[in-house]
Amino acid sequence: MSIPLLYLRFIVITLFALLLLSGCVRSAGPDLRGLELRDEIEKLSLQQAQRAFLRADYSTTVQLLNRFLRTYPQSSRSLEVRWWLARAYQKTGRLSPAVEHLRFLANTPTWNVYQTDARYRAAQLEERLGKSMAGRARKGVLLSLGSAQTPGYVDLALSTSQEIAGDTILLDVPCRVDGVPSESQESFLIHAMRSAVEHMHSQKKAVYLGVTLRCMGQFAREPESDKWKDWAYDPSSGTLRRSSHYSLNFGDYQAFLVDWLARLHDLPLTGLVIRNAEPLGLHEGFNPLAVQLFAREFGVSFDPVLMFGDDRTMFQTNSESGVRLPSVFWKWAGWKARERLRIIRSLVQTLRVRLPHLEFGMTLQPQSVTEPMRGLIHFAEDWIDVARGPFDMFLVRVEGSDQKVVHSISQGSSPESSENNDGVTVVAEMAKHLGKPDKIWTIMALRSGSAYGQSAMLPKGVGRIYERPAVP
Repeated sequence: MSIPLLYLRFIVITLFALLLLSGCVRSAGPDLRGLELRDEIEKLSLQQAQRAFLRADYSTTVQLLNRFLRTYPQSSRSLEVRWWLARAYQKTGRLSPAVEHLRFLANTPTWNVYQTDARYRAAQLEERLGKSMAGRARKGVLLSLGSAQTPGYVDLALSTSQEIAGDTILLDVPCRVDGVPSESQESFLIHAMRSAVEHMHSQKKAVYLGVTLRCMGQFAREPESDKWKDWAYDPSSGTLRRSSHYSLNFGDYQAFLVDWLARLHDLPLTGLVIRNAEPLGLHEGFNPLAVQLFAREFGVSFDPVLMFGDDRTMFQTNSESGVRLPSVFWKWAGWKARERLRIIRSLVQTLRVRLPHLEFGMTLQPQSVTEPMRGLIHFAEDWIDVARGPFDMFLVRVEGSDQKVVHSISQGSSPESSENNDGVTVVAEMAKHLGKPDKIWTIMALRSGSAYGQSAMLPKGVGRIYERPAVP
């Protein structure tokens, strides 16, 4: 009898242990799955808000991120959420709540990856709040990085900026594709850029860097960088030839641009301006990849040489109704403009993630605003589409910016010269379409002896950036 009882006791203890173990496993399993599910939900919620930010839908971004903080107050992502929330508040013009979240990030007891940038941005916004920036238009100076390497030129530019009561410096990276700089020259240029940006920032200026994407391949050290060069039609020979500029169509070149620009993360820049100093003209953009993508999308056999050699084709610089162009050209022109803008938008959205503290601007050709057909043909630019992009400001050159001309813009009168009238039309039309004059920055020539304090009478809110002549 003792043996069966002992055996039964062993069985009962073993079963009890197994039941207890299985119960523990069952109780732990749902908790683990629950944590994984909640983490996935948090991740998707943050990504939804980030996509709204990249679409420049900042009001929706604020709503989504505030909901996130209410729903998941103990989330490990709360610091990242506060960073995006501060940026979204700033974009909507609500600087006080933006500063509140930035200060939270800057003063956390333990270090976080946003702390340094948050401290800098909070101080900058607090300064703006203290100066009551409301109603004041942006004003500053545009100068070339090539000129900034000249001793004393940065100080001269800063003194000019103070003379016009300017708070902004747009430092433009020159386009030097004809002679690719050596590694030592590149290092010198980058060093000069860093020194200039840091010096201007120390003078409490908002510093923006202007880059022409078609020229940035000049800084590439990759052996295959020549493969990124574009192709252009040569009217004199009637053939295609390699361009001195680089094509945005190549994925490797896009990756290079993102990596190179992301290296600026430690510079005290306020923003990045994508300039169009070398427009994608009528005869350019015919690299084999672009031609292949276009032909595939429209199901056509596309040969640029045959198109330009067509007897029916007359390419002119104006938009007269008598100009005859083959139908394939209009398809090509529209596709080229859309593809260029699509690539730039994608680059900006990627850089916003890598450089979330920067603002992003885009330059426009004034002819694209007054003559959309000409803008499409000669600059691959549809400014209405550009205006829908994720850009914080748009820059456009206004010629003839003397006192009489600029005063006429604010008064709505008609200046005497057609050149000046074009400037009036560009600003007025852009302001009407955008509905936000403060998003427009005009680039004007800074002439010696001009009374810039009196000539800056643009419509309220429109910014004025005066261009200094480059020093050889």
